[in-house]
Amino acid sequence: MGNMKRIGRAVSISDGKLVVKTERLVKIGSEVFDDAGRHIGTVVDYFGPTMGPYVLVSPKKDPAPLVGQELYG
Repeated sequence: MGNMKRIGRAVSISDGKLVVKTERLVKIGSEVFDDAGRHIGTVVDYFGPTMGPYVLVSPKKDPAPLVGQELYG
């Protein structure tokens, strides 16, 4: 997958957006990909504690199949 780094694991859906538990800060506007390198959406917000933040990803299509998957950016 080239130079893409793991963002974290998709843990749930909130208001149609994918909630991702992340190990590192990801910039708003960053593109997000699945493990096959398919573009699945864009980071639109982050929240939670500094040591264990979450990011919200606005998905291009139904986010339900992505819950539980590792995502990259």
